[in-house]
Amino acid sequence: MIRSIRLGRAPNCSSLGNVVNVLAWSQLAVGALWAAAESWRARRSRPEPGGGETRAIDEPPALVRTGERNGAPHEAHVQLTRACPLPCPSCHVAPATRGESVPLHEIEARFRELSAEGVFHVAIGGGEALAHPEIERVAELAHAASLSIGLTTSGRGRVEAAVGFDQVNVSLDGLGPVYERARGYDGAGDALRAIHRLAAGGVRVGVNIVLSRDTFPSLGSTVAAAVAAGARDVHLLRLKPAGRAVDEYLSRRLSAEQALAVWPRLRELVDEFVGVTFRVDCAMTPWLAAHGVDAERMRAFGWTGCHGGDALVAIDVTGRRTPCSFVNAAPSPQWVSPRLPEPCASCDYRDICRGGCHAVAQHLRGDLFAPDPECPAVMARG
Repeated sequence: MIRSIRLGRAPNCSSLGNVVNVLAWSQLAVGALWAAAESWRARRSRPEPGGGETRAIDEPPALVRTGERNGAPHEAHVQLTRACPLPCPSCHVAPATRGESVPLHEIEARFRELSAEGVFHVAIGGGEALAHPEIERVAELAHAASLSIGLTTSGRGRVEAAVGFDQVNVSLDGLGPVYERARGYDGAGDALRAIHRLAAGGVRVGVNIVLSRDTFPSLGSTVAAAVAAGARDVHLLRLKPAGRAVDEYLSRRLSAEQALAVWPRLRELVDEFVGVTFRVDCAMTPWLAAHGVDAERMRAFGWTGCHGGDALVAIDVTGRRTPCSFVNAAPSPQWVSPRLPEPCASCDYRDICRGGCHAVAQHLRGDLFAPDPECPAVMARG
């Protein structure tokens, strides 16, 4: 029996990428998808503890799950290089113009190891992933290891080198002066040209938008420009207090009012841009829960709050593993089965959200597993 269906492949190195569109589907549409999924051909499958399995589907891209729980991560966020000359203040790593890159033979070994562990998908980040001197070979190595692969890029550099990837997302935090304030340089034109070139080359291309106090008000125009350039996926990301973003986190993060406006704005965008897939990262789950979004629908479509160390794992340039890309911590049982105090303990979304963003909790409370201080329910409790 199918327990959940996670649609699409997330190319981004910060999230498995929860699909928003499915939350607005009719029950008839959901039933039709479930019936069709029984006949989808699996590229790979793996057994899960307690019975059942997870299947990786190529057409349509999806993970179909019949098991009760994960036996290993589904996805790995893999950093190939720290090289990047750009000054983006929201960058979650500490890149350098001449930052180190992982040699190709080590990338191949890591991909094979991940595949043997049961991982289905790798999401490539940086630094600037296109700055890796042999980026053209990376998708080939992933496919040889039976992994699907996505990539995130600023859009500057050798965009044509990304043609072999299953999906590429280009960062676009606004247009004109909004982009310049968000990223520290005027790069919106480069990003839009990259989207156009990738789409024209037959690549499934999307856009990453980091939501901040500056970028949220102009979200509609940013999405419109990305879609006009050829993007078919829009991935909204919560700003995280990691890397360079630590210093200005409090002044750049969404206001409490903006955070509560995310779900209503998403509903408007889904209605406006028909045929475009909207995703949000795991850290936004508390903001949707505050509106009473259908929790059963979220479970049915494999919605993930923080599943660091469970559904995903991050690997940096040195090969070190962490539960997600935004924390400097080792994987531990607490990540897989967090012991959460109130108000999380009695929350209807506890198993989905799992306490909100641990990176935010660590930064603001000094405790990785404190309830997310920016969750509306936590804020209301005082």
